[in-house]
Amino acid sequence: MKKIFLNGFVVLCVCTQTSLCQSQIELPDLGNPSNIYMSKMDEPAIGRTYFRTMQKQGQVVEDPLLQEYIQNLGEKLSSKVQEGDFSFHYFLVPENSINAFAMPGGFIGSHLGLITNSDNESQLASVLSHEISHVTQRHIARQIGDNVPNTIQGGLVLLGAVLLSAISGSSEILEAGTMIAPSMMAQGQIDFTREMEIEADVIGIKTLASAGYDPYAMADMFNKLSLDGDPRNAAAIEFLRTHPTSVNRAASALKKARNLTVKRVADSLGFELTKARIKNIYSITPERANQYFELRVSGLEIGKNSLTNQEIGNLYGWSLSLIEMGQLQEAEKILTFLINKYEEYNHFHLAYTDLLIRKELHTDAINYIDSIMTLSPRNVPITMGYSLTELNYGDPKKAHQVLLDLFNNVTPSPSQIMLIAKTANAAEDYADSFSYMAEYYLSIGLFREATEQLRLALSVESIDEIQKAKFIARLQEIEEFIDENED
Repeated sequence: MKKIFLNGFVVLCVCTQTSLCQSQIELPDLGNPSNIYMSKMDEPAIGRTYFRTMQKQGQVVEDPLLQEYIQNLGEKLSSKVQEGDFSFHYFLVPENSINAFAMPGGFIGSHLGLITNSDNESQLASVLSHEISHVTQRHIARQIGDNVPNTIQGGLVLLGAVLLSAISGSSEILEAGTMIAPSMMAQGQIDFTREMEIEADVIGIKTLASAGYDPYAMADMFNKLSLDGDPRNAAAIEFLRTHPTSVNRAASALKKARNLTVKRVADSLGFELTKARIKNIYSITPERANQYFELRVSGLEIGKNSLTNQEIGNLYGWSLSLIEMGQLQEAEKILTFLINKYEEYNHFHLAYTDLLIRKELHTDAINYIDSIMTLSPRNVPITMGYSLTELNYGDPKKAHQVLLDLFNNVTPSPSQIMLIAKTANAAEDYADSFSYMAEYYLSIGLFREATEQLRLALSVESIDEIQKAKFIARLQEIEEFIDENED
């Protein structure tokens, strides 16, 4: 897969000072005010543009359960940022390498490989805390301010390429910009970047501890990532390219941890379920996943009362692989046990719904997921699961109505907008289906395609005057944006 925005200018990150950045913490002097070159108000729009481009190129994981986990973990950490009005959006990148990065406006991405290679949840949280600190310290803007003229030039080239690509839909323009900009900023910023990394370490470890995670995990992660380790693993650790680490840095983190309240917390069940889900979904074959999990549950007594979170995660992963392989009876045995013991986890309910579908018990599947949705109203993974089940095996109109209610309260992802377009089409609401497709194209930055969909919506004979006015207003808004940005 292509790797975009993960090296060079963009990954260095964003931000403003937090309460953790007071006089009791010694921080490097990073100099110039950042607002001179990038306003704090501009950062969300810039970050959103980068993010949409990644979505357009398939570099964002759309799985609702995985997205729910990383967003919840990130919010638990960023809630400890006590100053500033930052808004954070956490997302996953479908890459096996170990990497994480922050973009303007609080967009923080983590590679799937970072999760699967974290020994515990505190290690994962330590990396996210580090990236959150990049955001709160506005490191991209500060880098620009301290590296005139080269960084300014490179940054503008990159930003211009991204914006032009978003309007034109041309990936070639984007790729050219991302290749040129880092080379224009090359040497001269290495030491500065390390200073930023030190600052992010100092603030990040405080955030980590404040959120109830083990502060020693940051040092553990540095040791895990260090080039002083097995050189055969270095190529897979993409984090090292943009976040230089060393034994000294690990030692510094260890020293800071000793001055903090230590909480040796157990990994959450959500962490283990997430790791198991990633390993299953992104395994080369269901058979390979089955072998992986079967080995780890070998000798495990499924009905015993004292299962560890890791054992539960492995049972969940095993059940998913069994479903994929058509071994439904064994999978049902496992899931029935997990649901009875841990019914609050939607992972098991969604897997059981899938199992019923595989058994061609479509009505049972609809009734089951409907009952769970009643207990978890407007939960994104459950609502998406219900809607897909109704769309494929039940009443598309019900799916359409449920998704409308959800997206009036929760901002949808591109794949979710695509789903509501499909439900509207299946329910024969053709004008709305075209208008949703327009919103889908807008969400990934394809503005001209969006206008085409709105014209199709306007061509539907059955539209009423309210719909017509809404579509015309939206079309004019997009066309004005295109005209302004092409001048």
